[in-house]
Amino acid sequence: MKIKIIYPILILTLAMSFIITYGISETYAFAEIFEKSKEVEESEAYDEIKDINEITARNMEAKLTLKELKYHIERDSLEQETSLEYKNNQYKKETTSRGGFRFNNAMDMVATAYDLSYESCGKYPDDPEYGITASGTKAQPGTVAVDPDVIPLGTKLYIASTDGSPDYGFATALDTGSTIKGYRIDLFMENNQDAMDFGRRQVKVYILD
Repeated sequence: MKIKIIYPILILTLAMSFIITYGISETYAFAEIFEKSKEVEESEAYDEIKDINEITARNMEAKLTLKELKYHIERDSLEQETSLEYKNNQYKKETTSRGGFRFNNAMDMVATAYDLSYESCGKYPDDPEYGITASGTKAQPGTVAVDPDVIPLGTKLYIASTDGSPDYGFATALDTGSTIKGYRIDLFMENNQDAMDFGRRQVKVYILD
């Protein structure tokens, strides 16, 4: 009788042990799966964040590269413009100044020389107009005869030699002459011999500011 009672209890105990053991195993298995799933999700999320960060970094790098490139292009362009402007200013300065004076035009002309001798001016000292220029002033060093259609009377000039001889220098267009037409200029000299020695030369005539 006691044995019959023990068998059901024993079977029930074994059944309960099996259920408890199986349930715990399942719980552990489920927990392990959950943990692995969580680790996978975290790993995937980390990889996704890493990819996003890498893409963002590449985009930032690309933006910086483009910004730097734009900066360098703009700087080079500015440097070129500044250099060109400087060169233009230097060229303008060189072409509008010479030997400490400024000018607004320069012309290549044929120069001759004259004095107050009869051979040069066709007048004797007793002539009321002897030594008087077309402007009404007295001829003196620095007085030059020009064609008023080319250089207006009263214009300030600088006469430069082109053959290496000394410059005539600063002068004023105050006189005219029957043979002084076009790009011709006649330079007054006090000495007849100097005028004769001068002859006929090419000169550069600067129209001063």
